[in-house]
This record gives sequence, C-alpha cells and structure tokens, in this order.
Amino acid sequence: AAGASTPALRAAAASASAPSDFGRAAGLGLGVMALAAAGASRKTARKAQEMAKLPKHMQPVDTAKYPVYAPGPSGVPKLPQLVGDWPVPLPGSYKACLTMVGPDVETACEVGKPWDPLGLSKLYDRNFDFNGNMTYPHVQWLRESELKHGRCAMLAIVGIFAQQSFHIDGYPEAPWYEALKTCYDNPAGIVGFGIAQISAFAMVIEGAYFPKDSWVGQMDREPGDLGFDPLKLAKDAESMKSMQLKELKNGRLAMMAFMSCVVGHYLPGSVPGVSALPRPTAETKGPAFCGATASSANQDSKTAVKYTTQTILPSLAWIKTGVKASELQPTELRALTLAGNDVLIGKTEAGALFCVGNLCPHIGTPMSEGADVIGDVIVCPLHGSSFQVSNGELIDWCVSPPVIGPLTGLIVEKKNLLVFECRQGGFLGSGEVEVLVDTNAKKAYEANYWKGLLDAQGKDDGTYY
Repeated sequence: AAGASTPALRAAAASASAPSDFGRAAGLGLGVMALAAAGASRKTARKAQEMAKLPKHMQPVDTAKYPVYAPGPSGVPKLPQLVGDWPVPLPGSYKACLTMVGPDVETACEVGKPWDPLGLSKLYDRNFDFNGNMTYPHVQWLRESELKHGRCAMLAIVGIFAQQSFHIDGYPEAPWYEALKTCYDNPAGIVGFGIAQISAFAMVIEGAYFPKDSWVGQMDREPGDLGFDPLKLAKDAESMKSMQLKELKNGRLAMMAFMSCVVGHYLPGSVPGVSALPRPTAETKGPAFCGATASSANQDSKTAVKYTTQTILPSLAWIKTGVKASELQPTELRALTLAGNDVLIGKTEAGALFCVGNLCPHIGTPMSEGADVIGDVIVCPLHGSSFQVSNGELIDWCVSPPVIGPLTGLIVEKKNLLVFECRQGGFLGSGEVEVLVDTNAKKAYEANYWKGLLDAQGKDDGTYY
C-alpha cells in the first residue's frame, strides 16, 4: 500500500507545485499591464518635458489660478483680463517704489519718501479701488521705461556732440535734427548697413528682455537689468546699488539735455547755451494815417439795467426739482438749473439721495457728461477727480489720463465739491425732490463783475446803477 501510494503522492505534489493554466494567464495579464503602465509613464514624462521646452504662452493654462472675482458696481463679474502666462495682478506698486534705488534723490526729499508729485507710482493700486482692470502700470514698468529712455537719451546726447567733432566717411553730412531723415532717404552703402545693424540690435534686445510682466509688477528680473556687465563694475551689492544710482541720475540728466536740444532747435533762444540766438523779428511799421492813430469820438455810455455793487447776502430757499425720488435709479444722475445754480441730483449704489454741484471744481467740467457713481463716490469724467457725495470731500485729484491729468491738476488749487441739501417733499416723502439753494447766488456773482467794471470808471460808490 505504501509502495502503491508513493507514486500517487508524488504526482499530487508535482501537480500542486506546477502552475495552473489560470495562474499562468493571470501572471501574463499582470505583466502586460505593468508594461503598459511603464509605457504610459514614459509617454507622460516625455510629453511633460516637451511642454516644458515650449514658451509659457503656449503651455496650457491652469484655470484654478484664475478665480472669478466678485461682481463690480455694474453687476458684471470681474474676470481677469490677463490669461495664459500672465500672472494674476496684485496690488503693491507704491510699496515696491519704496524699495527701489533713486526715487528719493535729486530733490533732497526725505529719505525713503519718493518724489512723485504726479502720483504715478500710486496709479496701479487705483486699479483695485474700483473695477480691477489693469488700466495703469505698476512701478516696475515705470522704472523699466525710465531706464530705457535714459539709456537712449545718453546715446543720443553723445551722438549730438560727437557729430560736431568728427565725421564717418560714407555717412551724409547733416545736422543732428535732420541726420536720421537723411539716412532713411538715402540708405545706400554703409548707411543702409548701419540702419540694419541698429534695427537688428534693438529687435534682439527687445525680444530677449521684453518686460511683459512688469505691467502687473511680477517681472522675474529687476527693472532695467539685462545682465550686461562685461567690465564687472558691480562687484558686490553695495557697488551694484551705487552703479544703479549713477546710471539713473545720468539717464535723467541726459533726458533733460536731449529735450533742451530739441526745444532749443524749434524755439531758438529759449534754452541758454543751446541755439541761444535771438529770434528774427519782423520789421516794425508805423501805424496807418501817417503815424497818427485814429481816435473815436468820446461818447457817454450808460448801463441799460440797474445793477448793484453792494454786498449780496445769501437767500436760501427750498426749490422743487420736478423729479421724484422714485424716478431715479441707483447711480443715475440728473442735471438741473435751480435759481441760477447748476446742480446734479442722483442716487448712490445703495439708493441714498444726494445733490452736488454739476461743475467739477477743477476746470468746471459738467459732471453730468459721463460721471460715474461708485458706492458713495462720484468720479469726474474728464480727469478722474473723485469726491464723497455726502460732504463733497476730495478723494483723488486729477489722476487720469496718466501724466496729462496730474499736470493739469498742478495749475489749479485742490477744492472740495459743492454739496446741496436735498429732501423728498410731499406726504411721507412721496413728492418731488427739493433742493436748498441760494437764490441770490447769480446776483452776487454779477455784482462782483459790475463792481470791477464800475470801479474802473470811478463810479463804484455802493449805490445802484
């Protein structure tokens, strides 16, 4: 029995140790899956490597990095306008200006306090105060522009003075203000080669160091840093800061010098030392009638209406506007003239009624011609001055368009907006809107005019005329 069972046991053990058909198939399937996974992993890695070699603007955009902003005053969601490889804009232009080299020099300003009378470094942060649109540039873009213009001006001013000392054969002989036009008109020979060389150099530099992200303050390099220092002048952080300040100051000086050359050419004598020649004056001629000036007969003039030059005191009265508060929608404005006063009634975004002067205190622009009401703030349509509608307090003075707006604001004293009291008449406020105005305002304004006119005639004695 033992001998008979031994072969059977051996067969059973052999069958148990040998893999079954099912196990063999399962092992083969797992091997295929492993090979497929390895191939997919290599394909994914290869694709990632290829995508990493592409420019950023050709890579897929991660939409999770672009959240939908809260709706603005108009109810439209503030979706970011910069997509692709443009980063999400963040405020902080003025803070970045405080960390830059040279904003507090030249004018002996307090250390750490930038000299920025036009408020250009604060314009970018204003984008986030209202609608979030990147209308104004970050201070990085402004510094990049300043350095670029300064470098071009340094080359230009050196070229202007060098042209007076020596001349390169093959180039036309022309004054500096006509040299470029002359070269473009006759681009033959070395002239065309020079123009192509300069153009190609400019295109290479602009293409390699285009300051795209500087507009939103997230450039991956310092403004103006092109990595060009063949003489190794910046040996450490201190020497780098010193050289940056020298370049900045020389660039500013060169821009002023170049503009002096331009102005001195077109307005001779306007810039001392630069084309300071007197303007040719026309030959003076004597007046008509053989040197005699024709005179008109003296005639007594009388005013057709009686006016007063006495002091006119205010006379306040509630005047109906003919407009009901229920007819006005939030942020809607209505322009009216009440007893000689130009007023503007409207509602804030919250629906509160208000009344202000229709003329901007800057240069008298009608606020009704496109003014925006944002919250409880009204913004002038011409230069962007903004005021509180509740008390007329000035918030921003002439901030747009850039450069031009602030320049116009320098010539006019800052003032608050005129505010009028208003109320809703009728039973429980169901009637017309009423405004408290000075009914003698026009008369008082005309009195000042007639006072000056009559005083010039020696007739101002405080009585009626």
